[in-house]
Amino acid sequence: MEKLIQQNLYHIIQEFSKFGSRWLESEGEENTRQIILDVFENLTMDNVYCEWFQCHNYIPKEYYLRVLSPSRYEIRCEPLEYSKYSEVEGELVFLGEFKEEDVNTISKLETNLEGKICLIVSDTPAFFISELADKGAVGVIVATEAPDNLIRRLAAKSYPPNFDDPTRWKAEIPGVSISKQDLYRLLSLMSSGKVTVKIGHFWESKISRTCNIVGVVEGCVDESIVVGAHYDSQMKTVGVWDNLTGLSTLLELARVFSKVKNRKRMIFIAFAAEEIGLWGSAFFVKKNRRELREECNAMFCLDAISSAYPTERSLWVEGFLKDFIIESVERYGSKIDNIRELNVSYSDYYPFVLENISAAMIWEYPPINPYYHTEKDLLRYISLDKLYFMGELYRKIVEDLDRRNSSIIRR
Repeated sequence: MEKLIQQNLYHIIQEFSKFGSRWLESEGEENTRQIILDVFENLTMDNVYCEWFQCHNYIPKEYYLRVLSPSRYEIRCEPLEYSKYSEVEGELVFLGEFKEEDVNTISKLETNLEGKICLIVSDTPAFFISELADKGAVGVIVATEAPDNLIRRLAAKSYPPNFDDPTRWKAEIPGVSISKQDLYRLLSLMSSGKVTVKIGHFWESKISRTCNIVGVVEGCVDESIVVGAHYDSQMKTVGVWDNLTGLSTLLELARVFSKVKNRKRMIFIAFAAEEIGLWGSAFFVKKNRRELREECNAMFCLDAISSAYPTERSLWVEGFLKDFIIESVERYGSKIDNIRELNVSYSDYYPFVLENISAAMIWEYPPINPYYHTEKDLLRYISLDKLYFMGELYRKIVEDLDRRNSSIIRR
């Protein structure tokens, strides 16, 4: 089989980077979608189509964070997307750092949160906001470890989306995100006594239409392999690591697998609206549930795979794929640094896992890319050599699975 071409990966990222943010219903999203569709239609695929759906869009209007006592000043912030439209004030309480695996931690806290505004450190606040609200918190301030005084853009809502009533897509309390420097400033102030703050978060919402782009290469047996990557980005970000690295790899894999005769049906999907709750992948699974349950051997999720920084190679995996991928990776002369189950809704694998479809994502974690969800997630901060290596690794894993006899495959 033909290998991926590193220069193609570079040109794909370079082209899409020109569009800026690919937030829902932005010009960047529309331009990116059209190019993906053109690329798929120019390949030797058996079927290419757009899968349209409706989802809830978010348009920020005004947001602020003000310290009321013991002194008065305003702190630079960004809105916590899809948090409640509201203004609240209250005493600030610091709860520490929360990672995605800490989803049940807040319910066990003995701290009184009634009427309080919570200060947390997290890249995934959507996993914790409902529990904070249940314990009586009236607002949340989220800090991250982004460098250069940057503030990460983060969402307050996570999977599952509500296709029956998209207007219900909002969190129970308002929130904002702040820089690491202002986190330290607030902690220093709190060390001297009680701190009272005010949060304002005001926004407009609308129902928007977007779509997945699907390319199918038929095989000779009634089995399939799904390879997917989301093509949207966070607001204000170019999103090269997250997720032009995954998208460029998807398009190159589609190119090479469309040129050969595969045993199994290859389904390549560019998912929309991942950043705001996995809407695209959830819609695809909902629409194709029966066929996926009967025929899909595995789903591979391409997301955030080649920053320029030292990191661990992390395998997030479900089902029989764990041993299969480790064996393939070792045969390719590489290794996996850490392994975890796909038990949180971090990316587009999750709707598949909930339908008992084996899925896997090989990405970089920990640590998180320092420029994740910031304006500096740019081409100069990724490694093209690592990107090519990971693309080839995925190619060999998918090729190995295509050859694997279905009687050996277990979910």
